[in-house]
Amino acid sequence: MYMDAVREIQKLEEQVEQAKVRARAQAKDALDTVEKDGRALLAATRQEIREADALAMAECEEQAGRQRQEVLQNAESQCRTLRRQAESRMDEAVAQIVGRVVGR
Repeated sequence: MYMDAVREIQKLEEQVEQAKVRARAQAKDALDTVEKDGRALLAATRQEIREADALAMAECEEQAGRQRQEVLQNAESQCRTLRRQAESRMDEAVAQIVGRVVGR
């Protein structure tokens, strides 16, 4: 009877050890899976960020191009206006200069 109890205890201890080994293996597998999934999620997130950055950069470049074009058009318009004003005053300016030079 004593020997049966000892064998039963040894059998239970072996089962507990086997259960511990299985639990450690399952925990390691679970950890490996979580780490793999985490790396995949991180890679996907980084890719999404790169794509979002590229899209935002393209939109900014497009907007900058439109603003540049507007500034150039405004500058050209102002130049034309100033040129017309200068041309309209050219005869008067020439007359004043000639008057100063001849009048001396």
